[in-house]
Amino acid sequence: MDLDSDQIALALPLPWQEQLWQRFNQRLEQGRLPHGVMLSGPSGIGVERLATAFSQRLLCNAEMSKYACGSCKGCKLLMAGTHPDLSILEPADVGKGILIDSVRNLTARLGKTAQQGGWKVALISPAEAMNESSCNALLKSLEEPQSKTLLILVSHRASLVPATIRSRCQIDHLSVPDLQVARQWLVEVAGEQQAVDQSLELAGGKPLLALEYMQSDSIEQRHMFEQLVDNIRLGDLSPMSAAQQVQKLNSDQMLDWFMHYLHRLVTGEMQNSLNPALFEFGDQLRKARGWALSGSNINPQLMWEGLFMDWLKVFRSPR
Repeated sequence: MDLDSDQIALALPLPWQEQLWQRFNQRLEQGRLPHGVMLSGPSGIGVERLATAFSQRLLCNAEMSKYACGSCKGCKLLMAGTHPDLSILEPADVGKGILIDSVRNLTARLGKTAQQGGWKVALISPAEAMNESSCNALLKSLEEPQSKTLLILVSHRASLVPATIRSRCQIDHLSVPDLQVARQWLVEVAGEQQAVDQSLELAGGKPLLALEYMQSDSIEQRHMFEQLVDNIRLGDLSPMSAAQQVQKLNSDQMLDWFMHYLHRLVTGEMQNSLNPALFEFGDQLRKARGWALSGSNINPQLMWEGLFMDWLKVFRSPR
């Protein structure tokens, strides 16, 4: 689908993305841009923002600018959400898959001449939301690309993207930025140092996730979730009741919080009395998160009941 006005804003790379941004500009200037780029990195560090900045830079008509200029015809179309040569492919709903018909419609658009006479750009996010059929439908655009056409794939779990897609893309990996760089950026954007430090700690050093926590009630929600997990561990709350409380919430986010909670537990409170079952449970959380991110049609209530029952067993089994 085309991006509309409330989804498009001119984006700049974040401070920890400058090196990758410079490489992108060098490739563009030297005519060495591949036809497929995959930006891979955890959610919450600005991977989508960098992908947007790349696309806007390509569609900007100011040749000498290192960034989208904001004043040319291309940029005005971008800001209005009406640029005909920019498309985005994403799930219709959070946690759902990208369907084959949507991919076919995209490849048909990419096969046509650019309406503005320059680049044609498609953003696919997250790439792991495509199933096998959708990926196969995309292959032809990667194998037989049109000139001045760029496919930008965003992936938070590149291992879930088929090798047939990954092998046809230039993959750039983004990692969680240095803590001091993230802290300085957050202080400039959001202000108060104490809230920044607390949010960064809860977000595992991911600056955009920390900013989201600061601008919403996510910190309170996370504390409530961790209290719920504690109550199960202590035997004060049944797995069934706990599952009922969280089954309508964002499973991916809850699983991420659970994994961070478990990490803090094994490196802090329980580091001198580790139970091997904790590590086995960590594997279960990673598998569950893979299911959640893959768009599989899972029943959240049953998933959480199973996880919480196994979580209780970790503390009831012989050590």
